[in-house]
Amino acid sequence: MQLTIPILIPKKMAEATFKADIKFKTKARVTKRTVDVSEAFGIGIDDEHHFVVYDNFTVEINKGGIVYLTGDSGSGKSLLLKQLTVKMSKSKEFGKVITDKEIEEEIDPRKSLVEQVGKDTGDAIRILSIAGLNEAFLMLRKYKELSDGQKYRFRLAKMIDCGADTWVTDEFVALLDRTTAKVVAYTIQKAARKLGKTVIVATTHTDLDQDLNPSIRIFKHFGSKVDVDYRKINPKRPCSLLKKIIIEKGSIEDYNRLKQFHYRDSQIRLVKAIYRAVLNGEVIGVIVYGSPHLNLRVRSIVLPSLKKQENETLSDHAKRVNKNIVRIWRVVVDPKYRGTGIASLLVKNTMPLLNMPYVEVLAVMARYSKFFDAAGMLRVPEEFYLHYDKAYEKSLEMLRSFGFDLELLSSKNHNIRILRSLPKGKVEQVRDIALKHFVADKFRKPVLKEALLQYDLESIAKALTGKRLPYAYLIWKNPRFKNKPDPIQYCSCFDGD
Repeated sequence: MQLTIPILIPKKMAEATFKADIKFKTKARVTKRTVDVSEAFGIGIDDEHHFVVYDNFTVEINKGGIVYLTGDSGSGKSLLLKQLTVKMSKSKEFGKVITDKEIEEEIDPRKSLVEQVGKDTGDAIRILSIAGLNEAFLMLRKYKELSDGQKYRFRLAKMIDCGADTWVTDEFVALLDRTTAKVVAYTIQKAARKLGKTVIVATTHTDLDQDLNPSIRIFKHFGSKVDVDYRKINPKRPCSLLKKIIIEKGSIEDYNRLKQFHYRDSQIRLVKAIYRAVLNGEVIGVIVYGSPHLNLRVRSIVLPSLKKQENETLSDHAKRVNKNIVRIWRVVVDPKYRGTGIASLLVKNTMPLLNMPYVEVLAVMARYSKFFDAAGMLRVPEEFYLHYDKAYEKSLEMLRSFGFDLELLSSKNHNIRILRSLPKGKVEQVRDIALKHFVADKFRKPVLKEALLQYDLESIAKALTGKRLPYAYLIWKNPRFKNKPDPIQYCSCFDGD
């Protein structure tokens, strides 16, 4: 075999030229069967045969490019991919190069996903969200429990986390159904372009052009023929599946069908409208709109006109708030389609249908996922409404001194274990903290309150799981209501631009 891939030649814009000259020489060993074959087909048993795989083939690759290497099975795609990987690893332009096989060796199949990426919990959620794994329950699952599509996404998350500059994958999405393959292809190129990474994938499948959106497409035929297509790409090209999605009015049944995929699957109340996203007759997403909270501190910052007026009755105030604003209570997308823009599409396309002056959302996951922003909603910086509560922080420090792990307060089992180790006096103090800081007055049920007053450990442990979580707040103004105040001009966190 003759194999030549000369040193890459640096070009402008961090571009490099790779050249491959790959040929095989073969000669059969003389045996009865090889002689039989040569005689049957009239070929010489002693002849040496030459197979040309790449004949002085060259390809120019830019840093940050997406290379789609496809073609016939057995044509030599993997051979070229391996050699490109070796040479790119020696290039300063392409930095650290990582392959999917190397990544898989670093994965612990017994650990939860959120434990295997990121420098802390927030960073882990951000990385998993970029990879399309932004479902809370999914983050807690182990790698061995994932579907094939989810495993691809997690390997992408690991690639992001390891800090590599170039990602290389062979047999890319080969075993996935074609819908999932397109979703994964779209997710990986979107993440790579967002982070400025170079990607090279090899696969026999030729149906990924739209979603992988490559800057270079290489098609390898049998023999030495290779077609190279250098493309001007639109980095914001949407996932191909979005063209087929129908957004229409939905029902509570649609929400109930998908609520298992939301990190808060409790029943919703005061529903004003439900819309659904349908793909090929299947409901794959749903958005639920409902009545807003009557009083909200952050809303008072961005829309002081909706604050309760001095001489206004509570009833009149409620009518005025509900006439002007509606809240997004849930946006749920089937995990298979996460990261494709469906959530943003649902929000963007349905907000105008409500014919309300304002739409707002409060969500914990929105701190890490930006699809509300992509839909055109205005994000208010957290420092303007999530203020330090000295009494609450002091109560947390007291719980810590009693042996509670604050990061595990959401676990009822952890809480009850600590409570059982405490003397009655300290249990009483914990009970008082739970009543004052963990269970809001308006949400107290008589049964729960009575149980807390009776020092019921189960109820106290459950109440402590209600630790306050920081949330993101976003708001959208309907452009049809030009006479209504613009939230931006009232928000001190903006300069009025």
